[in-house]
Amino acid sequence: MRVSALILSAILGAGLMHASTAAETNPSKKGTLVIGILAIESSYAQNTERPSRGTPDTVQFWIGPDSVWRIRTYAIDHDIHPHRLGDLGTVKAPTEFAREHIKKHYRDVLASTVVLDLADVSDAKAAQRALAQHRLKGSLEIAKSGFVFWNPDGGPYRTETSPGM
Repeated sequence: MRVSALILSAILGAGLMHASTAAETNPSKKGTLVIGILAIESSYAQNTERPSRGTPDTVQFWIGPDSVWRIRTYAIDHDIHPHRLGDLGTVKAPTEFAREHIKKHYRDVLASTVVLDLADVSDAKAAQRALAQHRLKGSLEIAKSGFVFWNPDGGPYRTETSPGM
């Protein structure tokens, strides 16, 4: 497993309570989603990783109007580790910060990085168009705790593990 991800997870700790699709009724939300698509699929619980056979692991940053989140997804068991980073107002370019973080910590398994600037993630058609422009399948989901993430296969992502389990 990625040591840097484990350390960051241990420091920041958080949980996902519930996620809904962008099509469900949610208040309008503007933000940027930076998605690091990895060339692997893994399981945090099983401590295993292999080349992706379809649904990849991801490292994502949701840069919203009120907060910034780092989201790590594990494709094998649909485990998700969201971490609220707080306000990156002191960072001049949070999108560039996210891209550099992904590149620095996942370079050896990074397949691609996608940046989605979203005017309103509660607009399901606009969200699907943004995904389609980057040839991404799946959907954008809005968690009750306020972050948005890309769900590459529509599977039921939920926090299954946390560092130290």
